[in-house]
Amino acid sequence: MKVSNLSLFSIAIASLITSSAVYAAMDMDSRVTQLEDQMTQVRTETAMGTYGANTASARAEVDGRGWYFKADLLYWHAKVGGTEYAYTDQDPVATLPISGRTKDIDFGWDWGFRVGLGYNFDHDGWDMNVQYTYFDSNGSDSTRPGSNSSVVPLRGSSRITSNLSGNPEFTYCEGAKSQYDFDYQAIDLELGRAYFISGKLSFRPHWGLKSAWIDQSQLVRYTGGSPFDNRLGLEGNTVSVKDSCDFWGLGPRVGVDSKWHLGNGFSIFGNVAGALLYGLFDVDHKENFSNDLDATIKLHANRHAFSPTVQMRLGLRYDRYIRDNKQHIGIGLGFEANYWWRQNQMLKIDDSFVLKYERYSEDVSMHGITLDFKWDF
Repeated sequence: MKVSNLSLFSIAIASLITSSAVYAAMDMDSRVTQLEDQMTQVRTETAMGTYGANTASARAEVDGRGWYFKADLLYWHAKVGGTEYAYTDQDPVATLPISGRTKDIDFGWDWGFRVGLGYNFDHDGWDMNVQYTYFDSNGSDSTRPGSNSSVVPLRGSSRITSNLSGNPEFTYCEGAKSQYDFDYQAIDLELGRAYFISGKLSFRPHWGLKSAWIDQSQLVRYTGGSPFDNRLGLEGNTVSVKDSCDFWGLGPRVGVDSKWHLGNGFSIFGNVAGALLYGLFDVDHKENFSNDLDATIKLHANRHAFSPTVQMRLGLRYDRYIRDNKQHIGIGLGFEANYWWRQNQMLKIDDSFVLKYERYSEDVSMHGITLDFKWDF
């Protein structure tokens, strides 16, 4: 009886030891498999056949269709170089010495918008999007001289009035008014990848194309002023000058978006991008004198040229998942600036002896507040 009990006890101990060993082996295999999966996630094979660390994707990962929609509300202020149209002089007939102040166009704050559609690819966390931006602004200004003062025109030719027999050149007037229209449209195509370089910092470098349409026009009217000492004031007549510069271009665009993740869905973002567009400047210049139908000047000065541009944004955003991680929304508020070099290619005049024209070649910029919304679905 004692022998039988001892045998049963020995068999139980052996079974327990065998089961523990089997379970330990199974647990070891599971751990090895899990470790291999983790290594696959953090290690990547490069295009050169070497191995290195893999960067974790920083884009919103949702259980959806992979599409995302973007909509931005813009509240910007435009600045255009070369809008000066007159200056005031502390002399009734604009003779030396000259002491005055230049008059130009100061634009107000205007609304615009930007919309885009993108797709998140399964391969390596890449995404692509296309977006359209629209912004329109206009400004006006006028000036009249004070007591014993005059207005000296800065647009157009002083020879526009000399077509009539005995008429001297147009030198001064008593009033000037200018209207400026600025219209901006752009389409951006981006291919990028968002990834973490640390636990709190992520980058999204991107490459693509940019196309833009920038239309500018300025109309100036000069009136008043009685002729004196062989210097022509316009009295009841008007000299009108209209300049326009319409640009369309296409070129490569590169940039990088960055985010500092603060926690609880909040982050600070800083984005910068640059593009070099090659396009056509369609430039027209027209002048007329109301007292003489033949006193007109019409010039076309089209040209092809490069136009570089840079775009910068800095602000705060909030992101969160909704509908059981099937969708994602993000809202950001920040300051944005867009700068374009040599965009104002309108004509200006040198009347020293022979009627001569040259280009302004001035820069334009837009800056202000951008409220952006993104929806991944």
